[in-house]
Amino acid sequence: MSASFQLAIAAANSNAANTYVRYASMLVGRDKMCRLGQYFSRLMVYLITERMRLRGKTPNSIEWLTTFSKMQGVLGTTRKLLRAGKFFDFLQLFLRALVRKGDDELVHALGALHKVGMFVFMAADTVGVLGSSLALVKLRDPGKITRIAQRGWLLALVCQAMSAIYRLRGIAMREVDLRRVRLQIEKSADVMGDRECAVEEQLVRKNKAQATRELVAAALDLTIPIKGLGLLAINEGVVALAGTVTSLMGIQDALAKAWAM
Repeated sequence: MSASFQLAIAAANSNAANTYVRYASMLVGRDKMCRLGQYFSRLMVYLITERMRLRGKTPNSIEWLTTFSKMQGVLGTTRKLLRAGKFFDFLQLFLRALVRKGDDELVHALGALHKVGMFVFMAADTVGVLGSSLALVKLRDPGKITRIAQRGWLLALVCQAMSAIYRLRGIAMREVDLRRVRLQIEKSADVMGDRECAVEEQLVRKNKAQATRELVAAALDLTIPIKGLGLLAINEGVVALAGTVTSLMGIQDALAKAWAM
């Protein structure tokens, strides 16, 4: 067996290769990659259009504009097909949330409303793809279905942002308590108390980072349905850039899950 063949086998069985295989097998992983391509294409369409507006049209710029416009449309349709029928997942999660009670009633209620919003978004999205892309259902007003989907997504993102802000407020109060406890421990030289406080501080830092990340992602993604519904005149480039950034964040999260599997 040649050295290059052994090297190829070792590379195929490496942790990086195994992580990629697990990532590619995840629906959310493929969706986030398509989402990155979709919003990056949208960003490039905006940049090329602005360049053409300032410097005029050229055959090369028209060709690139056509390429990225097609890529944006194809990847957008692909994502809709991938998540068609996923509304049932959020319906199931919502019904489970009605039965189970969380530690905090407000966080629990916002989580349930988030699932309602995602259910509306995914259900309307599925109807839209069945009518517009597959022509299996005749829609009187496809634009209305799109607006319903956007409103559902807007509700979900608002609930996600509110939940993150509320949790960050609670974490900030807990940090104040821990600083007070830390001062008392240092005065009394309590070794066991120091260890317990260190564990609690690490947990607080983890929860704070998670809530902050959720808030940033929700705030960035909010620009998309707000722009789509015409609630605010947000620059197209800002929307495309926000979608690109949150897509990268989603890929990072999916890779972390694949690595831990």
